Amino acid sequence: MADLMQPDLRAGGVEGVAPARLGSGVRLPAWLSNPYLTLISRLVLGGIFFLSGLTKLGVPAAFTASINSYEVPLPKLIVQTMAVGLPPIELALGLWLLAGLFTRFAAAVCSGLMVVFLGALIQAMLRGLSPDCGCFAGPNGNPLGLQLLHLLGPVGDFLTTGQVGPATILRDLIFLALAVHLVLVPTVFALDSLMARWRLVPVDAADSGTG
Repeated sequence: MADLMQPDLRAGGVEGVAPARLGSGVRLPAWLSNPYLTLISRLVLGGIFFLSGLTKLGVPAAFTASINSYEVPLPKLIVQTMAVGLPPIELALGLWLLAGLFTRFAAAVCSGLMVVFLGALIQAMLRGLSPDCGCFAGPNGNPLGLQLLHLLGPVGDFLTTGQVGPATILRDLIFLALAVHLVLVPTVFALDSLMARWRLVPVDAADSGTG
């Protein structure tokens, strides 16, 4: 029965969740191990990826221009594939995180993407380039996504107009930290928790019927 209960702990159950460990028995600080704190990480990171994907969705020309502004000699096919394929991936990751579905998988993929984004930002800054970040497709992005960003006030303005530099690098480092946090620590109020409990129901029912 202990093995049957394990998925519930991994998926975000609160009771009985042990402090998160970083290999070799190293524990995270108690406040970082609080599963309720991951709810904040999940909603912030999920919202960011959802808006990032939405603002770039259906406007491949605008996103292509943003990618080319980094002046990285990528093959045209790769640029076109990124311009079309990355927005729906970001949108799906954002929705999964907001709902708490496949949370650790989504957070791990977000971590990888953030490392790539940070690499692009850092190399551009070191080369003296200062293009628009392009993370939210700029002023020519998807109208619905831009409208939602506009509702965020100054935060939305910063996300849509931020240029490559220390501020955007620090911003993405924070997003990376949120993603790693979600990989390491269980979350709460997530669909993962409900699914884990539902998977346990048939087993428990079968056990009770054998008495």
